[in-house]
Amino acid sequence: MMTSSPSSTLISNPPAPQRRLAQYHPTIWDHKLIDSFTTHYTYELHATRLESLKQNVAKTLLAASTSNKGSSASTCSVLKLIDSMQRLGVAYHFEKETDAALLSLVSSSTHGTADDLHTVALQFRMLREHGISISPEVFNKFRSRDGSFKDSLSKDVEGLLSLYEASHLGMPGEEEDHVLEEAKSFSTKNLRQLVGTLEDDNLLKQIVEQSLETPLNWRMPRIEARNFIDIYERDNSKNLALLELAKLDYNLVQSVYQMEIKELSRQDIYVVERLGFQKQGKFLKG
Repeated sequence: MMTSSPSSTLISNPPAPQRRLAQYHPTIWDHKLIDSFTTHYTYELHATRLESLKQNVAKTLLAASTSNKGSSASTCSVLKLIDSMQRLGVAYHFEKETDAALLSLVSSSTHGTADDLHTVALQFRMLREHGISISPEVFNKFRSRDGSFKDSLSKDVEGLLSLYEASHLGMPGEEEDHVLEEAKSFSTKNLRQLVGTLEDDNLLKQIVEQSLETPLNWRMPRIEARNFIDIYERDNSKNLALLELAKLDYNLVQSVYQMEIKELSRQDIYVVERLGFQKQGKFLKG
């Protein structure tokens, strides 16, 4: 009996996508270069100065937290100091102090009475970053009856910038999530319009441009620390002890990274020489 085979259609594989060549240059990071790293920043040599600066900054934070407690100006001063400590990469030295300062703000009888956008938005971001509960409803005082943010805020660069950064800290399933989405849309639109009106040497212009490109909570802390050191140094209201601490801490941390890279490089050389592996062309087989 004859049988017929079902007809079949050949399907050709789609052509492989054309990949662009990056044309990377050969790495210069060989063992000799890595082993040549030197630094005079060591914890043994700078421990005394480091501790002195830490105590100075801790006292500054305590003084800011207790001076004119509850006033809007005092609240903003504390928040800006904590924000600077975080962005400079030294906040890990003061976890207990910053938590105490923020909890003190929350427990104050005047908590929630600030009426300027910058202070309210900065407090929202600081509390959320430290895991302290705060609702997006704090922004309702800046919204019209139709739910949109008031037009009178559209020229407040500092307030808009704080609102923009705060708007990126929404939580999944949050009922008031639409408030932060509206805040993000409103602040982004107006900051893009305003940034072009600022002078090129205006420090705020640089900060706004960086934030529009990469919001704070998207950045890598150590890279942001190096970036913000330069910005903070140009700030007329900077705290000199905090700035010195940030520079010293950054250099000390970098010295640790350098030692670790050196050790890893030496281990690679040891493996090659001890076990006879060549860096190129030979791999372990299972």
